Amino acid sequence: MGSMIKSTGIVAVSTMTSRVMGFLRDMLMANYFGAGGLTDAFFVAFRIPNMLRRFVAEGVLTVSFIPVYTDILVKKGEDEARKLAQKTLSIQMFFVTIIVTLGIIFSPQIVSIIGYGFKNEEIISLAVFLNRILFPYLFFVGFVAFSMGILNSHGYFFAPAFSPVLLNIGIIMGIVFLSRFFRQPMYGVAAGVIIGGGMQFVIQIPYLIRSGFKFRLSLDFKHPAIKKIFKLILPALFSNGILQINILIGTIYASMLSTGSISYLYYSDRLTELVLGVFIISIGNVVLPEMSRLTAVDDTRKLRGLYTSSVCSALFIALPAGIALMTIGFPVISVLFMRNEFTLYETEMTFKALYYASIGIPSIAVLRITTPTFFSLKDAVKPVISALIALLVYIISGYMLMHTSLQHAGLSLANTISVTLQMAILIFWLNRKIGSIDFKRIFITALKLILSGLVMAYIISSLSGYIDWERDMLYKRIWGLLLLVAAGGGSYFFMCRILRVEEIDYLIKRIKGKR
Repeated sequence: MGSMIKSTGIVAVSTMTSRVMGFLRDMLMANYFGAGGLTDAFFVAFRIPNMLRRFVAEGVLTVSFIPVYTDILVKKGEDEARKLAQKTLSIQMFFVTIIVTLGIIFSPQIVSIIGYGFKNEEIISLAVFLNRILFPYLFFVGFVAFSMGILNSHGYFFAPAFSPVLLNIGIIMGIVFLSRFFRQPMYGVAAGVIIGGGMQFVIQIPYLIRSGFKFRLSLDFKHPAIKKIFKLILPALFSNGILQINILIGTIYASMLSTGSISYLYYSDRLTELVLGVFIISIGNVVLPEMSRLTAVDDTRKLRGLYTSSVCSALFIALPAGIALMTIGFPVISVLFMRNEFTLYETEMTFKALYYASIGIPSIAVLRITTPTFFSLKDAVKPVISALIALLVYIISGYMLMHTSLQHAGLSLANTISVTLQMAILIFWLNRKIGSIDFKRIFITALKLILSGLVMAYIISSLSGYIDWERDMLYKRIWGLLLLVAAGGGSYFFMCRILRVEEIDYLIKRIKGKR
């Protein structure tokens, strides 16, 4: 567990830096452009490239490539594994080239689908042009995803985890500096995305060289290991990306609602991703190679133990985070976004979406651990079936709930319902596949964490009443939010200590230098 915590820490610190930069980016985006037609156009244009980035960078390529690569690395050695890596990258670049070309050509059709409800021709034209600028970003993100698979398997976690920082730096440059040089400022933001992607690409190269990788063009579709990857990658694309598919459908639905709805959902999504991106994905990226090694040597007992520990670690972060965002989400949005073009009304609408999205954070966290476990076992069927069921539930419930008083927030609630169902189905099947999961430990841990989270919620809710989050000066709101975070974190850790939560005991021992 110690090595997993250490590796997760490396990834989490890098990802935390990325998320901080991401929030700075979003604050600047809200400050410069607000939440209206221009931002709706940009988020629609960036939806497909960004969705594909999340597909490949946050699990799809890694969950299909790492198990096969690790199996060959363990059984046949580094030379054979290196050859597989060369073939994989060559084939990946081949398909990415096709996707980018088609994306540029059919941008009008893509925008007409995602922005189905758009009526303003100027906004539609802007979204199409931006989409064409942004599609080549897939070249860079594809290479980063490939690098993650190689480097994580060899114990290098920093470069793939740190690369999003560079993307955010590029976008910030686009917002603050490049936007000034264009008649349409959003062109500068799009250019910043491409610059950030280029920097992401460059940082991977020294680490790949250190791991022993050498690029050689080899389009070998008949290689047995390549066939295994293909058998896993399409199911992984769908099952691991169900959340992103839901977001895509949500964008289409939101385009039918009032102007700004797409932006409200985007800013809400950014806040929930802070938790999922910093800790949960970090845990998933670290445990997948280890799960693949355990599967390669048929050690099911240790695999069950690793899964249980990973779920408990994910809930240790996800449960209090979800409770906290439901409790003080408005103050958070007020401090981060509410100024200049981002008004009180937009803050209220974003919090409305965030509240219902926060309920689903624990479910998404457990799902991000459970789905890769199936792929480490080379079982792609069950994740696909569960994802299909969840997608159908989201399509129906999302359409129904968006026509209630919840409006765009109904889409957040529908996503929570669908991912929770998907999580429950997969856990049921995993228990049957690998034997008895330690549900008792997970349940007791979750109960302790919920009790600790409720105490935290009472404290921060009481303290938040001393600040006027609508009218007080920004500096006062910032200090107020910092106080809430400190009080909430302190009370949560204190309660976890009293209730003897294993994760907090282990953390304290690590701080004291004990093993």
